[in-house]
Amino acid sequence: MNRIVGIAIAVVLVLGAITAAFSLFTVDETESAVVLQFGEPRASVTEPGLNVKRPFVQNVKYFDARVLDFDDEARTYVTSDKKNLIIDSYAKWRIDDPLRFYVSVTNQMTAQSRLGDLIRSQLREEIGRRDLQQTVSGERRQVMENLTKVVSEQAEKLGIEVLDIRIKRTDLPEENEQAVYDRMATEREREAREYRAEGAEQAEEVMAKADREREEILAEARREAEEVMGRADAEATEVYNSAYTKSPEFFALYRSLQSYEKAFDDGELMLLSPESEFFRYFQQSEATETE
Repeated sequence: MNRIVGIAIAVVLVLGAITAAFSLFTVDETESAVVLQFGEPRASVTEPGLNVKRPFVQNVKYFDARVLDFDDEARTYVTSDKKNLIIDSYAKWRIDDPLRFYVSVTNQMTAQSRLGDLIRSQLREEIGRRDLQQTVSGERRQVMENLTKVVSEQAEKLGIEVLDIRIKRTDLPEENEQAVYDRMATEREREAREYRAEGAEQAEEVMAKADREREEILAEARREAEEVMGRADAEATEVYNSAYTKSPEFFALYRSLQSYEKAFDDGELMLLSPESEFFRYFQQSEATETE
């Protein structure tokens, strides 16, 4: 009898252990879970720890709760000015609502596909509203911010939180690269011509101003020089007059000597009579020697 009781107790313990094993499940800190009952979602678990479910009736579907990457392949988009651009984008996302995620997309592979559709659709719209220059440089950050905001709102219905969307690379198709390069080169040449023309115009203005200032300085210098020379001539005249009044004979001799020097330095042939007034001081000298 005791043996039968022992066996019964052992059976009950085993069944209890099996029941407990099928009733308990653990959620890791890197995971979230959805409790399914006959394949239908009943609840979601987002906190790590030990949880309870109905044995044999319910099972658990686990999902990655970490931040996930979506790296889309490069695709061609058309700008508002009908230029083709090859754009390579990527996104950071995570499962925010496991229950809604399971109902909407079931698994991570399907979620990646739906997310890619949302990103490409919105990116096509953003690029189509801008021309080539705005897309490549001017409004690239604005494109990424708008893309993240709109796609995040749309992905929320799928139980997905989009953290960030970035454009990694923007290239032109090979057939358009040379045309764009030629257009940019032409534009740079036009700007260079404008800058050179402006520089030449400014140089002419500077040179004209410098010439005017030079002429003004020279005119002022000539005026001052003439004033100095006029004052010097006046002073010299006064000195000559003073000397003449003090010794007229010496002054006449001095003027004659200047005339002699000038006449003889010219090297020209002159025919004059020895009794000419021009040689009167020579005559006086000879008369003095004779005496």
